[in-house]
Amino acid sequence: MTFWQELQTAIRERHPDAICLGGACYLRLDGGNLAKVESASSGGYYDGLRLTVLNRLSGPVDAVSLRSWDLPHRKRSESTCGENAGWDICRPSPDISALWELAEEYLRLFREPDSEMR
Repeated sequence: MTFWQELQTAIRERHPDAICLGGACYLRLDGGNLAKVESASSGGYYDGLRLTVLNRLSGPVDAVSLRSWDLPHRKRSESTCGENAGWDICRPSPDISALWELAEEYLRLFREPDSEMR
């Protein structure tokens, strides 16, 4: 499964009403806001998420990029590169569920305090 497919699966597990078009997924937030979620890449491979909160009337409210290195050490993927990892290029795949947990924490900032937790 590709990074984008795994990301869509993680999003739809918690937000079945998410709309995924092209390379972005949109989620409804409180107060007429939407969250736009995109995969982020660096060095030629996907390693994070780009989140933008949009107000339907006034445009962008806030944006943040979350990368695999932003995860707490305990949540980082274990390297599966083998014993020659020091000599070879090793790019372990990011833990998408842990990245999405971090994204959910960010998106909670834009929800009403008494709104239902998803």
